[in-house]
Amino acid sequence: MAIAEKPKRHPSAPAKPDPLEFIAGAEKGEQASVPQEPTSPLKRRKEPVIIRFDEKTLQQIDQAAEKRGLSRAALVRMLVIEHLPD
Repeated sequence: MAIAEKPKRHPSAPAKPDPLEFIAGAEKGEQASVPQEPTSPLKRRKEPVIIRFDEKTLQQIDQAAEKRGLSRAALVRMLVIEHLPD
């Protein structure tokens, strides 16, 4: 099993408060600052959608995806985009 790198934090993620700064502020009687939530929520590139297929259709989708070297989701996205009106 390979050791993976620690995931990088998203740039808009709030920074962790410094515990020593908190303790020093408490000794001076200062109020602790409350971390602010990001002003805009993180935007997803794609919205998840649930589609239900019967077993036979799902097998056909999986075979077509494997034949093209695509994932099931990629094939479904590609087919939908191809058949949308311009």
